[in-house]
Amino acid sequence: MATSLGQKIGRLRQERGLTLQEVSDGSGLTPSFLSRLERDKVNISVANLRKLALFFNVQMTHFFEGEDNQQAGQVVQRTERVKLSLDDASVQVYSLLPPNSDMEARLIEAQPGSGQQGFSGRGSQMLYLLHGQLHYHLGEEDYVLNEGDTLFYRDDLAYQWINTSPHPAIVLTVSTISDRDER
Repeated sequence: MATSLGQKIGRLRQERGLTLQEVSDGSGLTPSFLSRLERDKVNISVANLRKLALFFNVQMTHFFEGEDNQQAGQVVQRTERVKLSLDDASVQVYSLLPPNSDMEARLIEAQPGSGQQGFSGRGSQMLYLLHGQLHYHLGEEDYVLNEGDTLFYRDDLAYQWINTSPHPAIVLTVSTISDRDER
C-alpha cells in the first residue's frame, strides 16, 4: 500500500524524535495544520512543503518517493554532506548519512589541541580514529586512542576529548538513534 504525503511527513518527524511544536517552531507552520497534514485532512502548498523540506534537510522529492521504486542504496556525495559546525570552528563535524536514517554517522576533523565535550546520547556509540591521537575521557575513565583504534560504549555518559597529535585528527563516529523518540 502506498504511503501518503502526510504519513511520510509524520514518519519523518517521528524518526527524528520531534514534536509537532518543534516542527512548527522550525518551519513556521502551525501545530494544528501539521497535525491535520499528517492525518491527510488538508493539502499543502509547494511553498509550505519547501519549508518542511528545508527544516528536515531533505530534498522535496523525498516526500514523493515511493517505497516500491526506491533504490537499494543511497549515496551522500562528499559535496552534499551536511556540515554541523561553524565554518571557522577548530573542530569540523559532517553528517555522513541521509537525514532519514535510523543511525547517525559523523566525520570529525579536529585541529591539534582542539576537542569537544558533551553527552554521548542514548544508544550505542562507536568511534574509529582514522588519523591522529585523541585523549578521550568517558564517564570516570580515560583512554588514549591512536590511529586505527576503536572505542565502543553503550551508555549515556559525559565525554570530553582532545586531539593530542601535532596534526589534524580525523574521527569517524557511528551511533544508533532508535531511542530519540523517547525524549
